[in-house]
Amino acid sequence: MKIIDLSMTIKNHWRWNVTQTFRHHFDRGDDFRTSILQIPAHAFTHVDTSLHCQAGGPTLDQLDVFSYSGPATVIDLTFIQPNQEITAEHIRDNAGHVAEGDVILLKTCWDTHYEPDSKEYWTEAPYISDKASIWLNSIKPRVIGFDFPQDYAIKSITRSSFTLEESTAHKHLLCNGVLFVEYLCNMSQISQEKVKFIALPLKLEGFEGGPVRAIAIED
Repeated sequence: MKIIDLSMTIKNHWRWNVTQTFRHHFDRGDDFRTSILQIPAHAFTHVDTSLHCQAGGPTLDQLDVFSYSGPATVIDLTFIQPNQEITAEHIRDNAGHVAEGDVILLKTCWDTHYEPDSKEYWTEAPYISDKASIWLNSIKPRVIGFDFPQDYAIKSITRSSFTLEESTAHKHLLCNGVLFVEYLCNMSQISQEKVKFIALPLKLEGFEGGPVRAIAIED
């Protein structure tokens, strides 16, 4: 059995502010070290529910513990180049082993091109086309995991917000109830088309998304 960590390290990042303060610390003469963490809910490797872009969707605490986990099918898109649009044909031609209700992992190995700490990871990334998102929704996956910034709009990373209309994958997939796991990494270590995928977000009351530790298991 091989366990592959698909999660980014949570640390201070130019895009996201991660704050660690201390309630207790040995340097102050305390008997314990107690940290307080502040982090955006949609930072680093994280999950989304449809409530992220559609009123009335579920919060994390309302979902089953295995909502984001299960047997997963890997779609190999490692031939995709920087700044390339991922078309419906790209995905369909490599998705013959996908079944309705699958957890799908889209594998571009984008983090082998650029580190997530770099601006280029975001500005030079490939992206999902409108038609590709519509095709993915037509095969009715349960969850989709992305190892690249999936929407073209994310290239304009210095902007504080994006519209739903320009967030193609969110519009056609997340708004139709397909759960997202975003910003996976280390997928270059996956060698099989079928893996066990486990992504367990914290059971946060009222949240539409949150950081997750995601892993793949190969037999």
